[in-house]
Amino acid sequence: MAGRGGPGGVSGRRAAGRATDREVGVVAAVLVAGSEKAAAHRLGLSHSTVKHHLANARSKVGATTTAQLVWILAPRLPEPEGIGPTDE
Repeated sequence: MAGRGGPGGVSGRRAAGRATDREVGVVAAVLVAGSEKAAAHRLGLSHSTVKHHLANARSKVGATTTAQLVWILAPRLPEPEGIGPTDE
């Protein structure tokens, strides 16, 4: 069954485990900040360091695009503040 489980035929959960916590954190920061440069500023890193973390994460999980990377890492990404379920 080609393509089952996501990009490269690897299950998303198994592939997501290959990225480091720091790489997952950088992906989350890019999502929240809206761009690599804005994420770099928020994290106190250079833009090239953010790009390096993203490239390493893409390579480890078999993603060719940042969109694929986000899809694969979704189970490990933190809930954005203010979007999660309420306690009501």
